[in-house]
Amino acid sequence: MKNAARSTWAYGIIGALVLAMAVFSMSCKNQGNGNAQAKEVSPPSVPASIPVQTPPKVSAASLELSQAQSTGKYAYLMFYESGNNDCEIMKKNLDSFAAKTKKNVEVIQIDRKDPANRDIVTRMRTQAAPIPLTLLTNSSGSVISAFTKVVSAEELAQAFPFPKQEETLKYIQQEKKGVILCFADKHMASRKDIQSCCSQAETKLSGKAEYVSVDLSDPAEAGFMKNLKVNPDATEPVTLVVNAKGQVTGTYNGKVEVDQLVAAATKVVSSGCGPGSSCAPGACGPTK
Repeated sequence: MKNAARSTWAYGIIGALVLAMAVFSMSCKNQGNGNAQAKEVSPPSVPASIPVQTPPKVSAASLELSQAQSTGKYAYLMFYESGNNDCEIMKKNLDSFAAKTKKNVEVIQIDRKDPANRDIVTRMRTQAAPIPLTLLTNSSGSVISAFTKVVSAEELAQAFPFPKQEETLKYIQQEKKGVILCFADKHMASRKDIQSCCSQAETKLSGKAEYVSVDLSDPAEAGFMKNLKVNPDATEPVTLVVNAKGQVTGTYNGKVEVDQLVAAATKVVSSGCGPGSSCAPGACGPTK
């Protein structure tokens, strides 16, 4: 019995030793695998550097224009090319105008072929325009007059907008709205009724057009009326409608209905801008 007990005890010791050795071996193996896995882990990737984009160069002409606008000035922009005789004549006329004028205006001459002026040439869309090209802009950047040929210093002086014309251009060019213009005199019997129709049409258009009243007897607006071919001696109010593209889409002498004005303000005429077109004076031209 003693021998059997000793034998059982011996077998138990041997079994325990074998089990311990197996556990130790597995532990070492797992540690080795862990080290191997750690070596296989790649270091975090470093993101590629993002190239810094160089902002486009701003030309001296663009800076001059911005300065003029910020100080409330008009600006004459003349686009020319070297060696062009008409451009040379126009330069002299501009210099003559600048020397005599009392207008708050900056004169900026721009060589269209100079790469340094690419930004303003592109912005004003004058790459393929006839030269000399002379544009008059107001302090908000709207083009209010444009000359595609040589003009005199006197013509340059007369190109500045009339008060109601500038208001009209602001709505068309900056706010992209149509305009209902009513030319009337305070002595006209139908003035109030027609002006009321204009106001109602403006309301009905919900921000798509603005109503502008012009006094027929105001000498400051004589040139504006002449440009629009409005008779200053009219005996009844004259109503003109200009759509958001600057096209005159309706002319009414005397009585007019609200719905007529609304329809005209949203009408688009297929003809383009230029001499003989349906555009209101100064309403077309390069945009900023």
